Amino acid sequence: MSTRNTVLHALHDVGLAAWFGGSLFGLAGLNGAAEEAGDRRTADRVASIGWAKWSPVNTLAIGAHVVGGAGLLAENRKRAIAQKGHAGTVNAKLALTAAAIAASAYTRLVGKKVEDAVIHRASGVSSSTTSAVSDATTKQGGATASGETIREADKRIGQAASTVADQLPVDAARANRHLHALQYAVPALTGAIVVLSAQASEQQRPGDQLRGIARRATEVVSNIAA
Repeated sequence: MSTRNTVLHALHDVGLAAWFGGSLFGLAGLNGAAEEAGDRRTADRVASIGWAKWSPVNTLAIGAHVVGGAGLLAENRKRAIAQKGHAGTVNAKLALTAAAIAASAYTRLVGKKVEDAVIHRASGVSSSTTSAVSDATTKQGGATASGETIREADKRIGQAASTVADQLPVDAARANRHLHALQYAVPALTGAIVVLSAQASEQQRPGDQLRGIARRATEVVSNIAA
């Protein structure tokens, strides 16, 4: 590659790292810690608060990964066509990314149904995502306006998610069971994307590119001769 794409690579890699790492920590760390709370309701409450605080960050991570990935795909579109084998890797990554986004979105909706059941409705608090921006942050000088804007946007997203979650054809108990199963899917899918990203990086080696292009050219010539 003759052109550097550092920003796109950074968005792609950092976004994917946060997406995969956050989902894996939530599954193994947060949920495990919540289980130590003792009773089921307290455990669900602690886990729901933790996942709600992570949700805005996770959304930013997914967005960064998608933007970086789309940019890299546009930059490498000619190589994907010319280098045999690379298109398969790209298509597999696209399919897994779409599946991971769908799984993350549905997990958040199911999680919102559980969250509303164990936190908001139980305590009489209006439904909204628990913001990752602290009150102290929003009171520090120039950060006040931007902090309040983020909190308000976060609240609106949470309320919208609650509206959709209310329409899910499952009750809170079933939603909780579905949620635990779905939380395994996201790190599995994003982990597979990490593996394919490593494979795509190996395919950028000059030797791999030359072999892939030669195989593609041989295939084209064979098809013409046939």
